Amino acid sequence: MDKNEFLDILRSQLSGQMPESQINTHIQYYRNYIEERMQSGNSESEIMNELGDPRLIARTLLDTEVGENTPYLDADSAYEQTSDSRHVRTKSFKLDFSTWYGKVLAILIAVIVLAILCVLLGILIPIMVVAGIIIYLVRFRPRR
Repeated sequence: MDKNEFLDILRSQLSGQMPESQINTHIQYYRNYIEERMQSGNSESEIMNELGDPRLIARTLLDTEVGENTPYLDADSAYEQTSDSRHVRTKSFKLDFSTWYGKVLAILIAVIVLAILCVLLGILIPIMVVAGIIIYLVRFRPRR
């Protein structure tokens, strides 16, 4: 598979599934990525093998699409090709309860909340008991 075939399959898989402007942004990103890698000495077939199936990439793009946002654009800037070949990837944290660490984190948070509640109740209950006794004694003390 060559670059043009890859981009054509990617475009056909995304067509009708998202706005044309987003499709063009994704296609431009992959076109620039492939060209950058070829300029740095990789062969077209190596790059295509590295990228994998364009149908899977399209499915991933469609599954991760959120509204009108695209992963290559900032809120107020357009996509720009830079001569720097480094790609900056940002990660956002999302608590996933289907993983073991997500479950452990949820349990840990619950234990911490319960410990804080126990400490607060341990302090407040004696204060409330003493205040109740004082109010009882002041209110119902025998009058002379």
